[in-house]
Amino acid sequence: MSTTRPLFTAAELDEFSELLKEWPNSAFGNEACEIGVSPFLSFYFPYSPEKHQETMKSIISIHKAFEALLDFPYVIATHPVSEKPYPYSSTRIPDITKLAEKWKIDESFTLNFTDEPNHGYSPSTAGYFWRSATWDGVSNNAYSSILLYYRWSWWLENREQWRNLTLKTIDLLEPHQVYCGLAVANPLEFGARSEAATWERSLAARFYGLDIEFPFGMRDELMDGIRPPTWGFFLSDYWREKLALDREAVQKALNHPNISIKELRTGQWIELGERPSLYPVENGLPELPIIINKVIKPIRHKNLGLIGFGQWSGDPNERFSDIDAERWLGRFDEESDWPLRSARFNSPRNPQYTPHLTAMPAGSQCPVDGWWTTPAKLKSRKFFAKGEIFPDVRTESAKGHIVWLWDNNQGLEQPGGSSDA
Repeated sequence: MSTTRPLFTAAELDEFSELLKEWPNSAFGNEACEIGVSPFLSFYFPYSPEKHQETMKSIISIHKAFEALLDFPYVIATHPVSEKPYPYSSTRIPDITKLAEKWKIDESFTLNFTDEPNHGYSPSTAGYFWRSATWDGVSNNAYSSILLYYRWSWWLENREQWRNLTLKTIDLLEPHQVYCGLAVANPLEFGARSEAATWERSLAARFYGLDIEFPFGMRDELMDGIRPPTWGFFLSDYWREKLALDREAVQKALNHPNISIKELRTGQWIELGERPSLYPVENGLPELPIIINKVIKPIRHKNLGLIGFGQWSGDPNERFSDIDAERWLGRFDEESDWPLRSARFNSPRNPQYTPHLTAMPAGSQCPVDGWWTTPAKLKSRKFFAKGEIFPDVRTESAKGHIVWLWDNNQGLEQPGGSSDA
């Protein structure tokens, strides 16, 4: 990464931001580095030292279940010992099940899989697995972690299968923390974290709902506090008890028609609305993250290590400082000034903004009356009523999923007027 010139221009930041407003699983970059925002699911969990091999077997079983659910997407894997990347089918990759049986408790265990052959690019689908070492044979020195990335279009079509995997994994691992939302997808190449951290700092000031997920810099610090969720979140009994609340009290505190809570054996799985949202800052403060933030604030980490790479002299690319990291963690607080106090024009006590979905796949129901268009067809602008099914307008030139986008030029025409379709 260059330390003498900016990684991107203001115009490129604007362009990427607009792409994300249309489709939250977008990427931006060049031949050297491409950074993408992606849906993610992360698990942070301890393990009993006497069950260290059983824990590794559980991690491997989760990897195989996720891989099968996404129809075996990987093309690259890293060697568990050297951590060097190889083609996924390479004979240099050992049998991980047999290897796990011999792994020592005082050695960390790493598995990385990705569908992206360019190690400096954000993956579309990836699984990053890490079992922490237990050096003294008694306690974990950090949480173990699993981080999964997957395509937004895949998730929209496979939400129930995804949720089943999530809940089964929680039951198997008994994690202390689980997060699901939208974040910059970390490339396989460790050094590319510099680029990812630079984009995160700029995009986080534009999207309240952009999470920051970097287990390498978080899994030891998260043992001291949680971070504010943006969508899916597991409030484990371990952390709930530190709040001095029983489960019924949590249910009452989060009593909202758009918040769902599922009672599990070791905690409560919480979803803030129907699906993740980036919550653009210009649309105002999001209601649901504010509600849950009030509940978890006493156990929130005060200054989580967000970046993994610090700022160095002469580098023009801004990343999170300790001060801004603390501000970002408290962005859903009533007294917060993130990103600017002047931008927080909606009162948390009376949110004026309820987001609707702005990008919908063909075959889904229209979430709100209005004009929509699809890049798959010229002159496709059309008025849809709430509940109407978006059609599949596939043509020879249109490949992949057909997506209908909310037209920002609403109000120019009313139902009954002419459309482009």
